[in-house]
Amino acid sequence: MAPSHHHKLKMLEQWRISPLPGSATLPCSLPSTYFDLLFYCFHPVQRLLFYESANLETELPKLKHSLSLALRYYYPLAGSLTRDSEVQKPELLCSQSDFVSLTVAVSRDDFYQLSGDHARDMARFHPLVPPLPASSGRQPVFAVQVTVFADAGVAIGTTVHHAVADGSSYTNFMKLWSSIHRLGELPAISTGLLPFLDRSVVHDPAGLRSIFLKDLQSLRGDPSLNAWDLTGVPDVQLATFAFSRDILDKLRRRATCKRKTAAQASPYALACGLVWAGLVRARGDSNRKKEHFGFVTGCRPRTNPPIPSNYFGNCLGICRVEAERSELVGDDGAAAATDAIWKVIKSLEEDAFRGAENWIRDVHDYAAKKALTVAGSPKLGIYEVDFGWGRPRKVELVSIERTGALALTETRGEKGGIEVGLALPKHEMEGFLSYFVNSLYNL
Repeated sequence: MAPSHHHKLKMLEQWRISPLPGSATLPCSLPSTYFDLLFYCFHPVQRLLFYESANLETELPKLKHSLSLALRYYYPLAGSLTRDSEVQKPELLCSQSDFVSLTVAVSRDDFYQLSGDHARDMARFHPLVPPLPASSGRQPVFAVQVTVFADAGVAIGTTVHHAVADGSSYTNFMKLWSSIHRLGELPAISTGLLPFLDRSVVHDPAGLRSIFLKDLQSLRGDPSLNAWDLTGVPDVQLATFAFSRDILDKLRRRATCKRKTAAQASPYALACGLVWAGLVRARGDSNRKKEHFGFVTGCRPRTNPPIPSNYFGNCLGICRVEAERSELVGDDGAAAATDAIWKVIKSLEEDAFRGAENWIRDVHDYAAKKALTVAGSPKLGIYEVDFGWGRPRKVELVSIERTGALALTETRGEKGGIEVGLALPKHEMEGFLSYFVNSLYNL
């Protein structure tokens, strides 16, 4: 059994941070759109941003104030979701008494080990991300924890309910908060970071909201999503695998030799293709004939008319990829996986909403099949979240332990690269690492 690291954390203080009062009158609720309903039953998204050399004694009062000011604009993050057992009127409720829980803790764990790329015990990360406890029929949607590591740095842990914000909305909030903290109360920030909150821009000509509400109701109690959850599995590890621009170029050349259609494959498809093929091998489930891969696509520019890029909420479509297992475990497995993913990406140019009425059922189906999925995106620019302490040393998406996803970010030191985070049982991690090293050696 993995050693417990919980004793290395000491909680110091907890505050309720309310949005700084503004002149605007807040709406009492924001209705959940069909995009939000897709993620209604998902595990909250938990991220950790590690920063070196931040002095929290002087920074903490500023952190609290800058968070309060950022929440003036992103006040729905201080609100709560209705916990309607019938799932008939899901909405985000807002009031003048709303707040976000901010916890400060001290850890005696090793900052530099935790913020490395090598395989680390997943249990060490659990105490660093805050919970979202529900009370009296209301579900808080956002919480923050700042953990201090003596003489090393801090980790800012956030937990956000996925039915409230996608990665784009979350990252815009974090960039705004960090900009306010770094530059002062009235920074010369891009208005693109300020949220567009009008839900009426999400048109629903196909009646997807009604369809999704019915599906959520009929799937109540369905255990499929739990198939991804590794909680309780012994020796789960978290590790990061970097794809430099040079490696991605070599992967493209190799894939093009095997599959002509892969010549135009995006870096996203190339990285995901190699990871998918490697995980299929590492898991070694030879009884499966088909393997499945799922990802989301940003729909803000794909709707008619387009939804503003700073729209706050979810605006993602579901994409499914299927391949023969025999192809993925063959000598050209990475090329076959890349080709299958790229074909689906290309099909989005025609219609990103084809089959959208099945999206909720698709998610449950893919979870039951333990499909590999994707969380995050290198396009989000999460390493640009700078509180004045420099760029993060490392960003980890801790919740992939619960959601069966690989985590994508941009690389830290080089433009055009991709980092992939994986949470796997130790034996699968060892198998994947061997595949990854050999694949790069043979490029």
